[in-house]
Amino acid sequence: MSRRIVILDGAKEELQDIKKYVKRDFGDSVWNTVSAEYKGAFQRIQENPGIGSCIDELKELGISNVRYVLVRKTRVVYEFDDSLIIIHMFIGTRRDFRAHLLKRMFSQ
Repeated sequence: MSRRIVILDGAKEELQDIKKYVKRDFGDSVWNTVSAEYKGAFQRIQENPGIGSCIDELKELGISNVRYVLVRKTRVVYEFDDSLIIIHMFIGTRRDFRAHLLKRMFSQ
């Protein structure tokens, strides 16, 4: 069963920031490669959303349907159910996930 993917506006902005950074610092050809990697990750998530890793901070709260996959050094954080996958954020592995999550929750 194929699920529909929705990328939230905040996540779209984060992806655009990643795109600008990669294109500025590494060029269009590297962005084309990275973009293909994101598309591949989306396809894998769509086919089998359970492949992602659990997020410890959320697992402690009993939330197991929010996971992440890595694309290079970026976590693609998503939530899923039987018909839908929601991409919540793109966050670098060096960033403090808990602090970023709280910031996102309180800014909306």
